[in-house]
Amino acid sequence: MVITFLVLSIVFSTFINLIFKWFSVFEVDKIQAILVNYLVCFIIGFVLSGDYDILNIVVSDWFKYCILLGCLFVAIFFSMAMTTEKYGVSVNAVSAKMSVVIPVLFAYTYNSEKLKIQFILGILLSLFSIYLITKKNQTIIPRKYVYLPVIVFLGSGLIDTSLKLLELNYSNAISINTISYSIFLGAFIVGTTFYIIKERLNFNNWSSRNMISGVILGIPNYFSINFLLLAIKSFSFKSAFVFGINNIGIVLLSTLMSVIIFREKLSSINKFGVLVSVLSIILIAYSS
Repeated sequence: MVITFLVLSIVFSTFINLIFKWFSVFEVDKIQAILVNYLVCFIIGFVLSGDYDILNIVVSDWFKYCILLGCLFVAIFFSMAMTTEKYGVSVNAVSAKMSVVIPVLFAYTYNSEKLKIQFILGILLSLFSIYLITKKNQTIIPRKYVYLPVIVFLGSGLIDTSLKLLELNYSNAISINTISYSIFLGAFIVGTTFYIIKERLNFNNWSSRNMISGVILGIPNYFSINFLLLAIKSFSFKSAFVFGINNIGIVLLSTLMSVIIFREKLSSINKFGVLVSVLSIILIAYSS
């Protein structure tokens, strides 16, 4: 069952990547869609949790961490959007998924998880495979915006590490569903506040298409985080394994689905990257 949580997290995260590709095709306003998405995630988690004492949750000591995590969610979203615009999708993907080294190092130092040589080799191979899979010959890197992929790298790693900290400190007293919907409530509060300040209460340009897109995005987004938290809890002393398999699994499955659904072409280097990613998964799984 515990492997099922990890597989489902990978599948739902892949859906998110495919939906964002669809957003680009149909020119969906990502900011509007992402705000609705956070609201949908909160509603789903709230209904499924059975914990309806939301006032008690909001005033609790641990909710401030959900607000901080919400700030990270919103900040990284905008950074990813800008990175994609200035650098391209491939650089954004590499920055986000190579961030796996941050929660892995955290698991090794803070949680005292033992890392075998096979696991370390598997992580290094997974980082190499991510680079190969997402490498495009047309990528142009404007030096003016060199800080953007750095922010995506650090922020994505901090999000994964923060999820581990929440699970580590609060999952025994609070259900995973409650933690999940609290995180998205924090993201919705932060995102809405930012939007109101930026747009000065101007909601005239909102459209039903963008809101429906947000609903479509919110469903897999909630379950991707929820199942990731369940996987982290299930592998409490092997979270490095969870983050390693999760990140490379998302890149691998997203690439395969893009080829099948969007008819994307893979270069010889990309195909070699797929083979390396499979080898890295075998090594990470074997060592754990």
